[in-house]
Amino acid sequence: MTNESGQASRTSLWEPTRVTEEISTGAIHRVLSDAVKLELAGVADLHNKVSGALQDPKPLDICMPVLDAVLAAQYYEVFQALDLPKDMTVYEPCVGASCPVILAAEAHSGGLASYLSLNLNRRLREQLRAKTAHVKMPLDIIEDNAQEALRHLHPGSFDVACFHHAVNDILQTAVSEPRGMDTTDIDWFPNERQMIEWLAEDAAAGLLEQRGKPELMQVVSDAVRLVRPGGYLLFDHFNWCRFIDVDWFPWDLFYNLIPMTRQWVAESTLPVAELRLEGVNPQWWLVLQSSAE
Repeated sequence: MTNESGQASRTSLWEPTRVTEEISTGAIHRVLSDAVKLELAGVADLHNKVSGALQDPKPLDICMPVLDAVLAAQYYEVFQALDLPKDMTVYEPCVGASCPVILAAEAHSGGLASYLSLNLNRRLREQLRAKTAHVKMPLDIIEDNAQEALRHLHPGSFDVACFHHAVNDILQTAVSEPRGMDTTDIDWFPNERQMIEWLAEDAAAGLLEQRGKPELMQVVSDAVRLVRPGGYLLFDHFNWCRFIDVDWFPWDLFYNLIPMTRQWVAESTLPVAELRLEGVNPQWWLVLQSSAE
């Protein structure tokens, strides 16, 4: 990896007043469902709640409709800063039921973008379809493991690959499947604590290099091949303050998931360079640009 400190934008991203406008009347608000717009309209003291949602780790008194909209605004501003084309193609492995990347792409493109994900868990996929039924741009969700991406997709097909809160999901799946958990059919969230506990066990035993790292790096390596030369890979992860000092939760591991991913990529031979965007904390975000010819 070539570790460069590029500057894609001179404007500091995620300024609370601007993000408040984006989700209350601006680009993000226009792509929200009517139900979510109604929820946001009833939120008091919106600016302060936006400021809280922009903090990392996330505070205890988070307002979920605000958080979801703010996450979309964060990706939207990154898309804008990177000057991605309006008709961009977006790849998101392991999307689960989370739609910030989809909403951001819809807002950035005015519905001209196209989106594809590999999503293994059936229940989460149906939840995602319900959340995004109002979106104009085409959404293609393939039922398969993200490690099988190159069986379905052609190299150089995408402008950007987005790993929204996906590093932990990939690692959790990697340690859970060998223990007999079928992550295709389970109800994900009631089982997630068990996955995290197994992940903590393997991390404490020094086993992530053998189980976890290979699976994550394969998905990342495939994403590097899937984006066009000069395309981007975006990673984010956030923690909740409520998990500090919780005995079963591997706080140090989750706090350092993005730095750990950065290190693993740096140790690889992947043709990527890191970009630093003004206002984007590298503890929680990683932006890579393909340097492949």
